[in-house]
Amino acid sequence: MENIEGINKEEKISSIKKMCIGLQSEDRKVRKQTLIDLEKFLSSKENVFSNQELQTIFVDIHIHVLNGLRDKAEGVREQTIHFLNVFLIDKLPINDYYLTYVIPILVERLGSVEIIEESEEIRLQLVQFLNAIIVKYSNTAQLVPFLNDSIIILAESVKDKYPAIKELSCRTIINLSIALPRDFHKQAESLVKPVLTCFSHQRYKVRIEAIKSIGEIIMHSSYKALDEAVGPLAEKLFDQIPMVRRAVGQVAAKWLLEYRDRYSFFHKILPLLLTGLNDEVLETRMEAATLWEKVGLQYQNENEKDFKDELDYMTQLPKYYPENIERPNIGCRGLVKRNISKIAPAIARELMSWQEDVRLRCAQLLCSIALHAEEGITQNLQELLLSMYSAARDDDSRVVTNIERASEIIGCFVKCNIWSPLVLPIAEEGPHYGHLTVLQGLVKGAPQEYIHPYIENICKVLAEDSICCSRKDKYQVEIIKCVKALAEKHKASTEDLTGYYLFKIAISIFALKHPENNDKIKDEEVLDAITKALRLENSQQLWSLYSPKVLNHINKNPNLWVTVSEEECIFLTVLTNMKESFGQNLEVIKDILVQALDTECDAESRLKIFYVLATLFEKKDIIFANGQEITGFLEKLVQDIFVPSLVWHAGATSEAIRTMAASCLQSALLPAEGVELFTQETLQPVVDELLPLLISLLEDASYRSRQIAADCLILLKDNCYRKNIWTVDYLIKIYPEILKRLDDPTDKVRLSALRNLPLLLRDAPAAFKNLVYRSHHELIIDTLVIHFDDDEESVQKIVKDILYEVANINRKELLNKLERHKPVLRNQKGCDEIIESIEGLKITEIEN
Repeated sequence: MENIEGINKEEKISSIKKMCIGLQSEDRKVRKQTLIDLEKFLSSKENVFSNQELQTIFVDIHIHVLNGLRDKAEGVREQTIHFLNVFLIDKLPINDYYLTYVIPILVERLGSVEIIEESEEIRLQLVQFLNAIIVKYSNTAQLVPFLNDSIIILAESVKDKYPAIKELSCRTIINLSIALPRDFHKQAESLVKPVLTCFSHQRYKVRIEAIKSIGEIIMHSSYKALDEAVGPLAEKLFDQIPMVRRAVGQVAAKWLLEYRDRYSFFHKILPLLLTGLNDEVLETRMEAATLWEKVGLQYQNENEKDFKDELDYMTQLPKYYPENIERPNIGCRGLVKRNISKIAPAIARELMSWQEDVRLRCAQLLCSIALHAEEGITQNLQELLLSMYSAARDDDSRVVTNIERASEIIGCFVKCNIWSPLVLPIAEEGPHYGHLTVLQGLVKGAPQEYIHPYIENICKVLAEDSICCSRKDKYQVEIIKCVKALAEKHKASTEDLTGYYLFKIAISIFALKHPENNDKIKDEEVLDAITKALRLENSQQLWSLYSPKVLNHINKNPNLWVTVSEEECIFLTVLTNMKESFGQNLEVIKDILVQALDTECDAESRLKIFYVLATLFEKKDIIFANGQEITGFLEKLVQDIFVPSLVWHAGATSEAIRTMAASCLQSALLPAEGVELFTQETLQPVVDELLPLLISLLEDASYRSRQIAADCLILLKDNCYRKNIWTVDYLIKIYPEILKRLDDPTDKVRLSALRNLPLLLRDAPAAFKNLVYRSHHELIIDTLVIHFDDDEESVQKIVKDILYEVANINRKELLNKLERHKPVLRNQKGCDEIIESIEGLKITEIEN
């Protein structure tokens, strides 16, 4: 390019005109280079132009240059924009004359529904150019005529598919509102819908800019625009990006502080900011708290007369204000209280939304609202409670946690006499675990001083069988939480029925506990909480105090129980855990057992009860430690339970019951230290009743029954011997049946018979040694000698021990038999050892 330094004005303009000829070239490279040359010429330090000269240049070249924006070549269009940025923004002075030509071209390229400018990069540069114009002409009258055109452009560009254009368009809208603060309101509402389309964009930066943009648009719009924007803005509270949620809070705070008709829309804007107080991100929570405090202080100052009394006299925290929570300022509390009636219905509705995120944010918002409204939430409590019951059953644990927290806050501020009439009737009608979750939160949050008079009534409702007898896993967890909360609030006293109700609820849940709750519900932990509340020394005192009432309560038609009956489950749980208290309740336990173990009762149920009884009787030193009338108790059990249950009946079920009854009897007959089971007078009839049944049981089809029957006979013998009623008649009835079992087809029964024979023959009555019983002696010896030659060495050894016992009865006959059978015995060595040992014994000979 020819050096034109120092030429005069006409020559400069003439040179520029000559250069513009290149813009009409068919070669795109020439057109592009011409634009570059023009830019260099105008930007050259050697060429200094006055405003008048620049205006003249614009008049001469604007047609050619602006046509460059329509050029087919993308490079030329791009260079044209670059040139216009230098010429219009950097060089030309502010004058609406230039915009008259430029803005229409921008509208043409960007402002139509059809995409005229196909290049995304060029569209972005055009929006950047428009933004630069707006910034340069900010707060000038020259920009006002072009407001409508700018709005047209931005309404389309903000819907562009290119994210960078969307983002920049939103920023440009904000700049336009700043540039024309007095006029922007005329067209602002037309931007609401286009900007809202950006709220769902996948790029979080676009969403942030759109939120900021809508915030500025609403500041210049009517209430209709606010109504339209609040919903989509609230949805952004669920955004996964913290900065997006933070932007919502910033916009909401701006509206609460500056929106001209904010008093009419506080109830719609408040949730947008209050939700941020419970955000997952600390920075978001802190910023929301700062903004909220600022809003509250402004509201307080604006309504200073209304808050005068509170400011002057209520300077201290309420007596039972929640710990570790800073109380919001008066303005914040007043703002929420005056709008709670409009906010609460929306929260109640959205707590049951099908969207998980909505339910979570509403639950968090409820916590904030409850904390600010304090006792002011009372008038909307019934409506909120219904939704809280539902939300407390949410699958999302975060929702449930916030509902529990909200319940505690409400319980702290709302008196028990207000919420209990709302909660308890619903519980009585048939609660689900959501009711219990809310109830335990209310109880937990309530000050002890205020709730104590109502605890007994609450416990009474929960202790109803229809409420506390549930097998549902989550329900059980929540009702146990209620028990713990109520126990914590109870002032120590065993005079009222509160302790009994709590105990009954706990025992009912223990008895019906769902398998999944074995780790969640710790029995001892719950009982310890009740024990502590009643100021008892240990949980055993709890059993002593309240187990009689529980047993009497469930003593309703035990003969109709089945294994799944709630009463039976509770009964067995009480029996298993009451320990020393068992002996104090023998009368009612006896009454229940006699009915529940009747032969006409459900077989499976009887088996289950027999099993528990057998386990209990193994600890007689504990369960009978404080017992009275133990003998009468056992005598009744033998007569009314064991005797009928040991009678033979056909069928596998009856066989199983006989086996279990015999096992239970065996446990009952086992001696226990410090416990006198029978007196001499009562034992004799017991033996007379049991003996024939047990002897019959030795022939039972079940090997286990035969085995246990043999053990029971030996236990009867031991008891008789201790009471000096062991007679020859008893021995003669028993020993032949035991001898028969030596030929039993089951090895376990044979071994049991072998082990029991020496116990049976030991301490035989003196009369049995008389010659008159010689035939019995011979039967015993002959049978034992046969089994002495058994193939099993273990059997030989046991028989050898039995023969030693027989030697105490009739040594002479035993030696004669051994000498006579010795030649035919295989076990010669063992036979010699017995003969040698017996000959050395000093035994009283049989009377002749």
